[in-house]
Formats: sequence, C-alpha cells, structure tokens
Amino acid sequence: MPATLTKRANFDLTPEQDEVLANLRTALATSSMKDTVLRAAQLTTLLVNESRQGNHLFVGRSPQQATRLAIPELEANLPPAWQWLVERPHPWRRQLWIKGRKLQASAVWLDAQANGLSAVEAADNWSLPLHAVEEAFAYCEAQRALIEAEADEERQRLLAEGIAPEHIPA
Repeated sequence: MPATLTKRANFDLTPEQDEVLANLRTALATSSMKDTVLRAAQLTTLLVNESRQGNHLFVGRSPQQATRLAIPELEANLPPAWQWLVERPHPWRRQLWIKGRKLQASAVWLDAQANGLSAVEAADNWSLPLHAVEEAFAYCEAQRALIEAEADEERQRLLAEGIAPEHIPA
C-alpha cells in the first residue's frame, strides 16, 4: 500500500490570532485546530467561487428582510472569473463585454433569445468562439437583474432625448 503524502504546516500565532482560531473552533464545533483551519478554508473557497460567478451572499430572517452581506476580502482583487468577458469603462454601464470586441455580452444573449438561436447559431451569427457565447449566456442569466436595469436606464435616457418609445425595444 503506497504511503499517504502529507505536508506539515507549522506557523506561529499571536495570542490574539490563537484566540480567533479557538473561537472559530468552538463556533464550527470541530474536533481539532487542524479541522478548524481546513473547514474555514473550505468555506472560504466556496464563498470565493460563488463570488467569482457573480453571486452575492444575503442574510436576514426572511427573504423580504434579507440584506446583502459584502465581504471585501472576498470581492476585492479577485482574478477575472471569465475568460471571454471583460469590464469596460462606461459612465453608467456595469455589465461585461466580449473581450476584443465592442460588444456587450447582453447583445449576444438578447439577440439569441429574440431570434431563437442556439449558442452554436449565435456564435456563427456573431463570428465568435462558441466558448465566448456560452460564457456570455451564463453571465447574462446570472446577471439578469443588472441587464434589465441597464436596459431600463437606456430607455429612460433615450426618452429624455426625445426618441419615441415605439423605437425603443422593451
């Protein structure tokens, strides 16, 4: 039977850090400090992965009372979660764009929905790699509220400029 490969982790803790870990061990009801650190690492990894997918954590006694819990350490300086989507500077738009193109991810997604296109057909229609289109679809489905809010903002701006509502897609 092959020997299990293990690695010893050894580090110094200040009394304050030791107290934090002891409190965490109690809160997580783990049997050892090793289990406490591993459980905390697993939970943190889960939260980071969810954050990278654009998901947010909400807390409250009911869905109606839930408020977003922002955890700056998880949200700040995260490496890009998307291979084909990027941020672009814009005065009010926050949605992502297709990398290397002046094309919002939502344009591809909404066009595919409106015309009943599959991801393969949309990729062909927009001359994009299939992976880019699949990523745009996943992003848009996860960020539907943002995309709807930006579409509403655009409608309001166009109306303010005197463009008739019948020329503004709903």
